[in-house]
Amino acid sequence: MVLDGVKQMRGRGFDFVYLVAEEHVPLAPCHEEHLNVTLPRLMSDLPAVYISLMGWDNRRFPSRSPVLSAARHKFKHLVGAGDPRFHLHPALWRIDVLQACCELALEDTGKKGSAWHFEKINDRERGRHPAEWKSQCYQIHSASLSLHKPSAFRRVASSLEIFIFRKMMALAPLIPNSRLAGYYARAVGFDDVYCEGPYPMFFSGIMAKGRINPYLVKKLCRSADGRMMLDEIMQLKLLC
Repeated sequence: MVLDGVKQMRGRGFDFVYLVAEEHVPLAPCHEEHLNVTLPRLMSDLPAVYISLMGWDNRRFPSRSPVLSAARHKFKHLVGAGDPRFHLHPALWRIDVLQACCELALEDTGKKGSAWHFEKINDRERGRHPAEWKSQCYQIHSASLSLHKPSAFRRVASSLEIFIFRKMMALAPLIPNSRLAGYYARAVGFDDVYCEGPYPMFFSGIMAKGRINPYLVKKLCRSADGRMMLDEIMQLKLLC
């Protein structure tokens, strides 16, 4: 479906496209100017083929790749091993690159277009893509592009939270039992990641294993607006 849509959009003359899966709905007002103007302009200026909207300034991405200047909104240049290039979190893509990634993922018909396979095959077989594409992937710094800039206190608190989380998660590989390690990761909050940025979203989406993401439920229950949104999500789930 994505490949068919991409081909149609290329036929209409589009150069860039946002790819957003249905599980990553926006959870707050978006920064329209950054989404409509700033990021498309940087796609050409950098140049870039892929800009992830899941900001690197959260606890799930300990990458040590270089960070650009404030004039380039502190984007992270994804050139390190294990960096999330061509992943399926919401991102702005150069449309011909997205088409090539879809075509590569669909070569194995047994995978039936799996999203997991898409990320795995495009990450593992980067050699199949032109070398320049590998050097033109970026990830935003969400705080720099958010509609509401975080306060100094919030920035300090976020940095402390990230530091503690990564120290605690460093223990997970030392747990000999995989099931216990999974329980530990969930207790620490491995998927409890909210990224504000120009497109506010929850890292692991609104659904998890066929039910509303429990981490998302906890976040939404902390405010009146969040509880209203949770009610709407529950009503939609019942309709499905």
